[in-house]
Amino acid sequence: MRIEARNLDKHFRSVHAVKDLSFTVEPGRVTGFLGPNGSGKSTTMRLMLGLDSGGGETLYDGKKLSSHYPVTRTIGAHLDAKFFHPKRTAYSHLRMLGAEAGISKARVHEVLKLVGLESVAKKRPGGFSLGMGQRLGLAGAILADPQVLMLDEPANGLDPQSIQWLRDFLKHYASTGKSVLVSSHLLSEMELLADDVVVIARGNLIAAESMPAFLSRATGSAVVVRSPQSEKLAELLSAQGIASTTDGARTIVIPGQTTDRIGEIAFTNGIALSELSPRTASLEQVFLELTESGQEYRLGETS
Repeated sequence: MRIEARNLDKHFRSVHAVKDLSFTVEPGRVTGFLGPNGSGKSTTMRLMLGLDSGGGETLYDGKKLSSHYPVTRTIGAHLDAKFFHPKRTAYSHLRMLGAEAGISKARVHEVLKLVGLESVAKKRPGGFSLGMGQRLGLAGAILADPQVLMLDEPANGLDPQSIQWLRDFLKHYASTGKSVLVSSHLLSEMELLADDVVVIARGNLIAAESMPAFLSRATGSAVVVRSPQSEKLAELLSAQGIASTTDGARTIVIPGQTTDRIGEIAFTNGIALSELSPRTASLEQVFLELTESGQEYRLGETS
């Protein structure tokens, strides 16, 4: 299911939290939603779900969410790890959530087992750890097997093994043709998880593109070529206005280019290549570089 967020906008009195924000979430892919603290990610998700009033609209396969029924088979959302009645058992909490879509008892047990909460199904979640609360929230989101998952910081409180399980689960979920939008401040994990990224800062859109395209934005991105004809290739590139530097014997580094472009030039001119690989910055490096001006607070600054 394709999601289109169109011109989302939100004010909190004098604070312009989300500013004319537009992007898409494509089916079959995991889209990472990134931004510094206070950038408007949670508010944007609430606007997309109709939980907050504001400008713009969000369409799900061309229709507003209110036009889909049951809603829980269209979208499953998990925005708060403590969104449950503390004295209702985990099992009864999910039974309540599944009422709209007519979810069976067997499906509730299946989901509890899937997220690792089968042994505490009859316990009250008021005493759950943050990680257990996250698992219960995820169970509620996937209960009706929706076409869209929208998760806000679902890895908070999870141990490394659980984070890996969550990554594998979300990638598999998207691979079945469904859409996944997930926010996280764990950038190294998001680099492994997301196919696409939407990045905002101070409510403004910074980027909405594939993960490889976003990583290539870094000032340190380059193409590494190793060839017995590296000097000839460097001369050909220079003639086309493409700069390169030598990095050891038979190796040159070409900033600001793609492997496709350099490979095409080498092939056209009959140059054999031993290596043609991208050298990209980490997601964290690119993220910090592009959102620096959007940080609400910076280390070393005083108010």
